Amino acid sequence: MYLVSACLLGVNSRYDGNNNFNQKLYELFKNALLYPVCPEIMGGLKTPRDPCEIVSQNNEFKVINIKGENKTEQFKRGAHNTLKIAQILKAEGAIFMERSPSCGVYNIYDGSFNKKLIKGEGVTSGLLKENGFKLFTIKDLDKISV
Repeated sequence: MYLVSACLLGVNSRYDGNNNFNQKLYELFKNALLYPVCPEIMGGLKTPRDPCEIVSQNNEFKVINIKGENKTEQFKRGAHNTLKIAQILKAEGAIFMERSPSCGVYNIYDGSFNKKLIKGEGVTSGLLKENGFKLFTIKDLDKISV
């Protein structure tokens, strides 16, 4: 059992109302047990929504949208709800959408809204990792056994 970013399975849950359907993921896991999640929606954000990025200051972070509105609480709530689901389902790990302020595993945007990537992880990815869950992206599909 793996959690997977809902957008990767074709759910229109991205900030812009679209999805990131991935045929390779679908083909590899169509007979496996996957549980789609969207931490941003589970945190109370709507679809579509203004794009958000993580901004770090003084070892603290906040998530702001492109209008400068603080959405940190919604991202934290979504992360905690996702963690609860992972624990209840005894998930082996999660396959998440890279670059997302919730789901980024290796890289996220730098907070400038200029599409500049930096090493880092999303709010949900960080919480799952802290709690011992394995995290993967589309590029890691060959490392996952089902």
